[in-house]
Amino acid sequence: MTTTHARTTAPERLPLNILSRPYQRGGTLLLIEDSRQTCDAIRLMFQGAGGRMRRADSLKGARRHLSLYTPDAVLVDLGLPDGSGLDLIADLVRRRPRVPLIIAISGQPELEAQALSAGADAFVAKPFDSVAQFRNLLAPVFFPLRAASGWPDTPPRTTIALRDDLFLALDLLCGRAQEDRRGYALQFTATLARSLGDLALAEAVHDARMSGCVVPLIAHLRKLLADQPLI
Repeated sequence: MTTTHARTTAPERLPLNILSRPYQRGGTLLLIEDSRQTCDAIRLMFQGAGGRMRRADSLKGARRHLSLYTPDAVLVDLGLPDGSGLDLIADLVRRRPRVPLIIAISGQPELEAQALSAGADAFVAKPFDSVAQFRNLLAPVFFPLRAASGWPDTPPRTTIALRDDLFLALDLLCGRAQEDRRGYALQFTATLARSLGDLALAEAVHDARMSGCVVPLIAHLRKLLADQPLI
């Protein structure tokens, strides 16, 4: 079972008046995440927050959002198609006014220290283990989330989103993406394997990294896709 890491830094990193801001009931969460499955899970866990959720799937898209407004909280995936979320976190820390809550998320738990050093207020490893823990991380800004009772504690998963992620992994690995994105493709697929708890897929990713041959990995992904129920 994957352990979810969530560690906040010193309280003074957050503005002292964070809980008194009048717009918190209608605040905005900006999610920067390339996985449709993860996005859908977070959207469902965010229900009842009394705010809006906006999504970008790349650094470029995130910066487009940030050029228009300052969100009340940002969730930043560290592995994005056009670069590292660590760079964006460092930019957010320098931004004035500073984003009140910056949370790094990643399928690579070993990046926690780097995320916190870059300035993230917390780090959560994917896949998420606990709905209550995730909602509690956002509660300082979206305080309706403090009332998390009645929620199942297992993060939701939708078939449509999973199919989208499988198709994306295949697109990245089958040559329709640039060759220099192969590392990103393998990282995305490895995170997908972790979220599914699929040891065979994780081993296929590892073998592809070691051998440079992605044919068995592609075959495994195609089988997973064929096994999904028709929608």
